[in-house]
Amino acid sequence: MTYARSGRWILGALGFVVVFALWWIIADTAFATTGVVPSPPALVAQIVADGPEYYLAQIGVTLASAGQGYLWGVGLALIGSAIVLALPATRHAVSQLALVVECAPAVAVGPVVLALTGGRTPSIFLAGLAVFFTTLIATVLGGYASRPTERDALRVFGARRHQIFTKVTAVAALPAAVNALKIAVPGAILGAIIGEYLGGVDSGIGVALAAAQRYIQVERTWIFGLSAAAVTCIAYGLLALVQRYAFGWAREGRTR
Repeated sequence: MTYARSGRWILGALGFVVVFALWWIIADTAFATTGVVPSPPALVAQIVADGPEYYLAQIGVTLASAGQGYLWGVGLALIGSAIVLALPATRHAVSQLALVVECAPAVAVGPVVLALTGGRTPSIFLAGLAVFFTTLIATVLGGYASRPTERDALRVFGARRHQIFTKVTAVAALPAAVNALKIAVPGAILGAIIGEYLGGVDSGIGVALAAAQRYIQVERTWIFGLSAAAVTCIAYGLLALVQRYAFGWAREGRTR
């Protein structure tokens, strides 16, 4: 098991090195004239020229909005899924509401929220909107995946409905909910960036990207894009670690 895990890490690192080398070669050959794809040294030089504090400040602002939206969206989704799992009669109503939320285009909803509230509310709202549907549906499906024999056994021993919910349904839904939390991370960050694109704020990755595109600052555009991707990967990895060590029992149960 240890050797297999080490092999995966080695292959992952090797793949990263290959992609990095190809990026550098392509930037210095095919795009050397246009500069549309800057090389890694060019990005490092831009960071040094601007100062790392500038980029960290913009990333921090966006992460704050994305984090608030993430917590709101995930919290409401978990409440909705708990209602559906505890009261199956509400399944269709809650599912239809979630579908309406998912189908609402961010570029149409965002300006309305901006006109009504202003400030960073659109970023927070769009971040929460992006995570609500996936978290709700995944958690509900995870709860329904519990074994009927387990529920029947508890009924035979006289368990009440709330006891069956807490001991079987909610436990079965936990691994799926954690999976949904991982999937929701990119959506929250993207929603926050779109909200900043709409205006009403003067800082954040979305604002910096819009300014960099307006003034054709290619290096800054790439730096902020790669920074958003890196932050997303880190958050996803942290949640994956939580899933592995806190919910390893679920994986072992499926294996058996």
